[in-house]
Amino acid sequence: MGRTPTTSGGVTPKNDRIQIRFTWRGKEYRPTLDLKPNAANLKAAARLREQILDEIKMGTFSLEQHFPEYRFIATTVPAGADGSAPHQRTLAEWTDIFFEFKGRSTEHSTMFVYKRHMLSYWTSVWGELNPKYITNEMVQMRLAKLAKGFVDKDGKVQRPLSRKTQNNILIPLRGVFDLICKNLTTIKNPVAGVENLKPEMHLPDPFTPQEVELILKALAKRNQEVADYYEFAMFAGLRDSEQIALLWDNVDLVEMTLHVCRAKVLGQSKERTKTHKGRTVELNARAAAVIERQRARTQLAGNEVFMNPFTGKAWNDDQEQRVEFRAAIRAAGVRYRPPKECRDTSVTMGLMAGADPAWVAAQHGHSVITMLRSYAKWLPKGDGNRNLNKVNMALGGSISALEKSISALDPH
Repeated sequence: MGRTPTTSGGVTPKNDRIQIRFTWRGKEYRPTLDLKPNAANLKAAARLREQILDEIKMGTFSLEQHFPEYRFIATTVPAGADGSAPHQRTLAEWTDIFFEFKGRSTEHSTMFVYKRHMLSYWTSVWGELNPKYITNEMVQMRLAKLAKGFVDKDGKVQRPLSRKTQNNILIPLRGVFDLICKNLTTIKNPVAGVENLKPEMHLPDPFTPQEVELILKALAKRNQEVADYYEFAMFAGLRDSEQIALLWDNVDLVEMTLHVCRAKVLGQSKERTKTHKGRTVELNARAAAVIERQRARTQLAGNEVFMNPFTGKAWNDDQEQRVEFRAAIRAAGVRYRPPKECRDTSVTMGLMAGADPAWVAAQHGHSVITMLRSYAKWLPKGDGNRNLNKVNMALGGSISALEKSISALDPH
C-alpha cells in the first residue's frame, strides 16, 4: 500500500498537479506545477516555494520567470515592462525593502519614526508611483508645501513643518532612493542636491527652584508616587527613557549612586542608553530621599525602581505621567514647559550651585561641548562669579600699575 501524499506548508496536491501558495505584494497567489503530487514531487515543490519566499524577501522575485503560463500573469506585469521585478516596484514596495534591510542596524524607536515619516509625507502621495517618475522638482515642491502648511483633501489643516522636521523626513527618503539607485543605475536620484536647512536653536527652558516646589506640591495632591517620580527627574536628571527603565540592580544604596545603562522606548527595553554609553550618577540629597521612599514601594518586586501607581506595572513610556504633569502645572499656575525640562532643571541647578561643568556633564550623559554650548548662560551664576572676580582682580592690578605710571609722568 503506497503512502498518501500530504500537504506541506503552502504546498498542496490539487487533482493531478501541485499547488504552491504564497503572498507577494500583499496579494495571495496559488499557481500550480505540472507535476504529479507524489512524495518526491511535493518535497521538490516545497523547496521551490522556499526559494520563492527568499526571492520575495530580497525583492528579486519574478512571477513571470517562475510561472510563465500562470493565468493571472497579465495582471501582475505592467504593459511594456521588461518583467524584471526591481524595475516594476513602486516607491512603497522599495520602501518596504529598505526598512527590511535597515532593521538590522536601526533602533526600534528610530525605525518607528522613519516609517511614520515615510507614510505621512512621501508614500501617502507617491507610494504607487514607479520611482523613475519622481523628480527633484517634485521633492522640492513637496517640501515647499509642507513648509508653508496646507489644507488636505479631508479639509484638515496641516501645520507648517519646522526646519528640523523637514530635515528629519528627508532621512528615510534619502535612504530609500540610495537603495533604489544602487540597484537601478539608470534612475537619477531625485533627493540629490536637496540640502538640509539650518534648524532653529531652542535653548533649555528649565524650571526655577520656586516653580519646582509649586509643581511638586500640586503633583503630591494628585498622586504622591507621581510627585516622587518627577522630583527624581528634577534632581537626578535622567532621560525619561532611562528613568522608567531603571532597575534596583542598578542602584547602589551604600554609595547612593546609579549605574545608568538601560533605556525603554515605545514600550521596548534595551540594554543601552541613547548615547550607547553607560554612566555613574551620584545622587544628591533630594534624589536620594526619593530612592529611600521608593524602597518601600517597589524594591521587594526587585525590578523597576519606578512603577505606574495606577496599574501596578512598569511604566511603558512617558505619556501617562505627562498627563499628570500637565494638570499639576496648570493647578500650580506655572508657565507650561514639557517634562523634558525636568532634566534641564537638574543640569542648571548643578551649574548654578557652583558644580564643575565637566562633572555636571558626566552626571547627565552630555559631552562637555554640549554643556558649554547649550547651558552657557547659567555658568556665570554657576561659578559664583569666581572667574569674573579673578579677571576683575587682574584688571584692578593692571589699572593700579597704569595709574602709577601716569602719575610719574605728570608733575601736576
